[in-house]
Amino acid sequence: MHRQVAELLRLDPQGGVRHALGNLDRWQLQGVECDDFEIWRNLLLAGPSNRLFEALTSTKEEAVRLRQSSPFAGIVSDAERQRILTTTR
Repeated sequence: MHRQVAELLRLDPQGGVRHALGNLDRWQLQGVECDDFEIWRNLLLAGPSNRLFEALTSTKEEAVRLRQSSPFAGIVSDAERQRILTTTR
């Protein structure tokens, strides 16, 4: 799923970053807390970079852990999400 997020970021870096930061801001206002949100915010504020793309696509333990609290919820369309889930089973 996050490989698709990375591709969407490559196509529209500003829109993808804005979407993720908006989710983080909304969750903070709702009182949702997670230590990894600050890591994501720092990655996003630095702009699309190798570190951000690594967090989205790497199989390293830290990247896998970060993706458990991904701020990219809602960026992949429902149709695309279903296609990905169907082809990865």
